[in-house]
Amino acid sequence: MAASKSPRARLLHIRDEIEGVAAIVRGLSFAQYQGSYVHRRAVERAVQIVSEAAKALPADLLAKYPNAPWSAIIGIGNILRHEYQRLDDQQLWEIATVHLPNLQPIVAQMLTDIDT
Repeated sequence: MAASKSPRARLLHIRDEIEGVAAIVRGLSFAQYQGSYVHRRAVERAVQIVSEAAKALPADLLAKYPNAPWSAIIGIGNILRHEYQRLDDQQLWEIATVHLPNLQPIVAQMLTDIDT
């Protein structure tokens, strides 16, 4: 069965990946994260999924939530796919521990708004 491409489904993907990243980095120091290939790759993949899902959301929906850094979210996916050597561990750690947690309530609000 093909995956749903509805905005709601994409938002659920984003929500789930944000929750997944939180679980991945929970209890880790930056040094532990940096020293773990598995944790770094898991975060990279989750961030890439968030980026892809955001890229697939309709522009008019994204425009309703200007406090989310949509262009940066989409842009990080391009870097992960095409210019991965430009990313460093500190950037991904900041995305995982600061930016994704800040995005979480916006995505929750978007899901609430879509369902009403």
